[in-house]
Amino acid sequence: MKKIVSLFLALVMLVAFASCGTAAPKTFSAQGMSLTLTSAFKENTQAGYTVCYESSKVAVFILKESFSLQPGVENLTLDEYAELVRQSNASKSPSAIEKQDGFHSMEYDFLNEKENQTYSYFCSMFKGPDAFWLVQFACKDGDYDAYRDTFMDWAKTVTFDS
Repeated sequence: MKKIVSLFLALVMLVAFASCGTAAPKTFSAQGMSLTLTSAFKENTQAGYTVCYESSKVAVFILKESFSLQPGVENLTLDEYAELVRQSNASKSPSAIEKQDGFHSMEYDFLNEKENQTYSYFCSMFKGPDAFWLVQFACKDGDYDAYRDTFMDWAKTVTFDS
């Protein structure tokens, strides 16, 4: 009987330990761009965005701005594009643009008045072969410090088809 109880307790502990683990990495692709998040994310749609992914605590909003939208857009540098994005979000008091290895980023907070909830955003900007990309990671403002480094790590996984 002791062996059965011990085996049962060991099994319960093993299941409990396994459920505490983190989700496995998972790569998502859309319209020539790939991004590695985790298996906790599911694809979703949101008006005005190319593709979105969400988990229970984080949302990722992605916008592809094709060079074909307006003549000459392809001649903009990533610095110039990032500044245009910053200016278009001026009402949210975004941070200064930071230059990362392969992308630019900025941060801001947004109050969703309907929910009376503030969300914090880590916005990463990229220049791909046929478009500029805005990849925004968002979570509740109280969770942002815990996710900021993860958002940056996920942004570093963005790649483009040639």
